Amino acid sequence: MQSKNPLDIKTLVKEMIEEIQDGKLADENGKLPSEQKLRTYYNVSRYALRQALAQLGDMGVIYQAQGVGSFIRPERHEKVLNLQNNIGITEEMARPGRTIKTIEASHRIVSVAEADFLPKNNELAQSVQLIEINRLRTLDDEPYLSEKSYFLQSIIKEIPEESLYDSVFNYFEQDKNIKIGFIDKVISSEPLYEPGASFFKLAVGAPTLVVRDDTFLSSGRLLAFSKICYDYRKAELFMFKKTY
Repeated sequence: MQSKNPLDIKTLVKEMIEEIQDGKLADENGKLPSEQKLRTYYNVSRYALRQALAQLGDMGVIYQAQGVGSFIRPERHEKVLNLQNNIGITEEMARPGRTIKTIEASHRIVSVAEADFLPKNNELAQSVQLIEINRLRTLDDEPYLSEKSYFLQSIIKEIPEESLYDSVFNYFEQDKNIKIGFIDKVISSEPLYEPGASFFKLAVGAPTLVVRDDTFLSSGRLLAFSKICYDYRKAELFMFKKTY
């Protein structure tokens, strides 16, 4: 294994996932190289590697057998979306070789008073300005999700048009001043409304699987909140629970 340029922890996790998915990192038994070999290969500190391995474990990508080493968990069904991923939906679904595309997108400036919904513990003044994003996205050219998101304009000044049709998450990742700390997720079932009903070819009022995200900076300040409606006939969500 030839050493690479030094990586930060977030990039290290992403690269390890990619190489695990590509079958480049583990042996025929699914076992990862020793920590020493991984540290040399990725050119990172022991702390960075252990943080990355812990994140991969929390995401359900690997498991660690005490005194033996780290192993890749058996692959999930290719349609399953991992709710514990720390990357965007575009990257998450692309890992099994599938393609998620934005076929329709729009954005505008609105106030909190004009928002269709608000974060769970809302403390925003009615006059606070938000960037509203609406997107319809397909998975392998089939309708998959309808998304509405709000970003605080005081933090996100603008979102380029090309990012609306690619990965908004990647756009944030490239901004060194934005460090995402944690995301609260709430899963529910709600009646489906337009434009999702027409997009999914379902009747208005049909059930839809909804994932609400409230995204916070590492400082604890709210960055964004969103509602993603999935076609219940196609969406499968995954969470990994560790037992001690």
